[in-house]
Amino acid sequence: MYSSYLKHTHEHFLRHFEPTPGDRILDASAGTGILAKKLLDKFDSIEELVLNDPASEMLEKARDKLENYTNVHFTSCYCEELDFEHHTFDKIICLNSFHYYVDQYTVLNHFRKFLKPSGELYMLDWNRKGYFLISNFLINLLSPENINSRSLQEMHPLTKEAGFVIQQQEEWNFRWWKFFYLKCTAG
Repeated sequence: MYSSYLKHTHEHFLRHFEPTPGDRILDASAGTGILAKKLLDKFDSIEELVLNDPASEMLEKARDKLENYTNVHFTSCYCEELDFEHHTFDKIICLNSFHYYVDQYTVLNHFRKFLKPSGELYMLDWNRKGYFLISNFLINLLSPENINSRSLQEMHPLTKEAGFVIQQQEEWNFRWWKFFYLKCTAG
């Protein structure tokens, strides 16, 4: 079931993702590198892909999966603690993970600082809306991790306050999940 969830969200994301040759990209919560492998196989013009994940055992799987790629680098920390030079990345990917961040506003501010002027933030996450409110409540009740999902409408003031301009947005259902997608530029 989880693999179909990942397949669906990755395919949806890849339909929207528009890299430019020479891009430096941060995948903020890369997990085991499944999406990174798809990105690198589909877009051979990526200059550098930095994979971050606070779970070192997940990153170890990503390292094994991507050992033949010389343009991939790894960091392992919570997104609230990321520390890169300002204006480092052309694009930042935040896929299936924003709901885990404890201090979401700090994370968005970090993303804004790390992006080059007019850089792009791609977000795809759970959409706390409608019937998914019930699912979200149950997940939050049963999960030992922080769960703070947002609705698409709640993301509007958060992204604006952090200095982003929304370029594209979408919301949809997949099975019992509800998702949102945002493409924002650093304003």
